[in-house]
Amino acid sequence: MMTNDPGRRKRLLLVGAGHAHLFSFARIERFLRGGIDVTVISSAPLRFFGTGPEVLGDSDGMKELTVDVRALVERGGGRFLEGRVASVHPQEHCVRMESGEELFFDALSLNIGSEIPSALLGGSPGRVFAVRSISSLLELRRRILALPPGAKPHLAVAGGGPSGCEAAANVYELSRRHGRSLRITLTTGAAGLLPYFPLKARRLVAAELQKIGVEVSERRTTLVSGDTLVYSDGSTGDADFLVVATGARPSKVLTESGLEVDDEGAVIVDEYLQSLSAKGVFGGGDCVAFQPMELERSASHALRQGRVLFANLLAYLSGEPMRPFIPKKEPLTILNLGRTGLLVRKPFVARGRFALLLKRWIDRRIVKEFQSPSEEKS
Repeated sequence: MMTNDPGRRKRLLLVGAGHAHLFSFARIERFLRGGIDVTVISSAPLRFFGTGPEVLGDSDGMKELTVDVRALVERGGGRFLEGRVASVHPQEHCVRMESGEELFFDALSLNIGSEIPSALLGGSPGRVFAVRSISSLLELRRRILALPPGAKPHLAVAGGGPSGCEAAANVYELSRRHGRSLRITLTTGAAGLLPYFPLKARRLVAAELQKIGVEVSERRTTLVSGDTLVYSDGSTGDADFLVVATGARPSKVLTESGLEVDDEGAVIVDEYLQSLSAKGVFGGGDCVAFQPMELERSASHALRQGRVLFANLLAYLSGEPMRPFIPKKEPLTILNLGRTGLLVRKPFVARGRFALLLKRWIDRRIVKEFQSPSEEKS
């Protein structure tokens, strides 16, 4: 519970270990010096900061993009709590864990990403793989490499956004390099491939997918039941494997919290990344909706939000003025398409191996800041 004792140390809860919290994790000692104790809650101590589909094509490179969040937090003097949040109670300034533990806060920051709806994860065990789950994609990789000679299973990808395109292309590249053969299909919905991308980018990706034999359909996968896929036009199909890269929504923990959320369930935040409905509750990344303007969900925006989140959490708890988050108008986006890459920074669009090399350099430079020397060498 909250108290007004001026001598009491303030309590900051950072829930989730996404891109928007990295900057704060690395500066926990700054909070401590200001009389603020920090607890970080994450479902796992290690966090991979590449894109999920990349592990299909290059699982050996995972170490370079993995941060030991527990070690980072504890090096700074914070408390790391492994577990999941069951409910958030902003009026009580309390978070309840699935374990039953209650944690009280003076300020709370949310960076818990989004989830795939259960209707798309209801297939037969071992056949449905969520693109946002690294362990799930590693299992898919293992299953593909274990295919017997001559087998040609059907792998379906649901979702025509960046993750769906990357998944289809990286599955192809994995199968090509290891002498496996798959029929790969991708369903996009009526909006088609990469609906928010420039037309040139959409055409280049469509051409690349066609070149590697991926069959693209504008039907939308709406339900998975056993081995059967149900499409938006009422037709059905089957697949040996399904990669779900669509329909991600913020956790229902947020929609049930009483915080003001948008139609998709994301917490609406103002220019300071603070909830419109609860003072002292902040957030960044996929689980928030930026009220001043619509932003696409991207690691680029989340990383930039991270610096402002750190500054504003410190300012809020210290009684100082906060600063607004000013999004970059045209952030750089690079897609990993297995054997090539796509670079987009409006209005510039280009495809080639150079884009892959640039993406790897940028990702590794970002992650290196948050790794310990031993992690960098491993």
